[in-house]
Amino acid sequence: MLLKEEQKYNRIVYHIEKEEDGLTLKTVLQKRWGISGRLMTRFKKEKGVEINGHWAPFHQKVKEKDRLILNMEENGCEFEAENLPVEVIYEDFDVLVVNKQPGMLTHPTMKIREGTLANAVMQYMSDNQERYKIRFVNRLDMDTSGAMILAKNAFAHQQLAEQLQSSMIKEYLVFVVGQFKEPYRKIEAAIYRPENIPDGKPPRRVVDKRGKMAVSHLKRQEVYSKASLLSVKIDTGRTHQIRVHMNYLGHPVIGDTFYEPEQTNRIERQALHAEAVTFIQPRTKEEITCRADMPEDLRCLRERLLQE
Repeated sequence: MLLKEEQKYNRIVYHIEKEEDGLTLKTVLQKRWGISGRLMTRFKKEKGVEINGHWAPFHQKVKEKDRLILNMEENGCEFEAENLPVEVIYEDFDVLVVNKQPGMLTHPTMKIREGTLANAVMQYMSDNQERYKIRFVNRLDMDTSGAMILAKNAFAHQQLAEQLQSSMIKEYLVFVVGQFKEPYRKIEAAIYRPENIPDGKPPRRVVDKRGKMAVSHLKRQEVYSKASLLSVKIDTGRTHQIRVHMNYLGHPVIGDTFYEPEQTNRIERQALHAEAVTFIQPRTKEEITCRADMPEDLRCLRERLLQE
């Protein structure tokens, strides 16, 4: 049994249930919690599992009402904390979901060490007296805004990373060039990263059967005189998937001059926003849906398109 009031970001507390009486600790960790072999090895090495206040080996058998504790203490990241705004849209003991603003990198790079979302989260973490490694579960390009999931511990990251590859629902809003005629369309088209890219130039991905299959579900939301607003759900998470698929259909993303350099400059970045993400909470197994409000630049773009 899991009591929410006992949980912390660095500790799982669980009371053994009747049907688990007599099982080995290893079986409970694998069957009830789905803990990976890699994480099991870490718990064993660090003696991070306790039964009734004492370290317990994995072969030990558990009894009903035993108090199981998984300790997940770890050193935090060494990124510099910066007092930058962070829009938190959901938080619990395992997960932090934020609405990333456009133009912000996720992590520091060799050239850019400040002003990233990770720097902002470091300060947020400090303000809330927590310390954990920054593990982003999903990825967004620098100029894409919207919902990003951060796992507060290794267990949550393992669980959410598995969901990302299978059951996690990712929903986007995208403004595209031209009037999209179909109310709904499913795209199944492989995305290929060309070889022999000139030094210093980023790869421009294309739809090509040599690539990896990518599946996108498009639903028309609004149609303007020269553009459309679509909602997109993706079953896969290929790099630039929505941008490549829309360019392939002849409806490039507004502002995406990387894939369509000739389009009119209506906005200073690609008009793509990660609107919502749905996942299963790693401990409680509740379904959680988080929605990120559309940023101001996209709201202004929509108003201009309505007036054209």
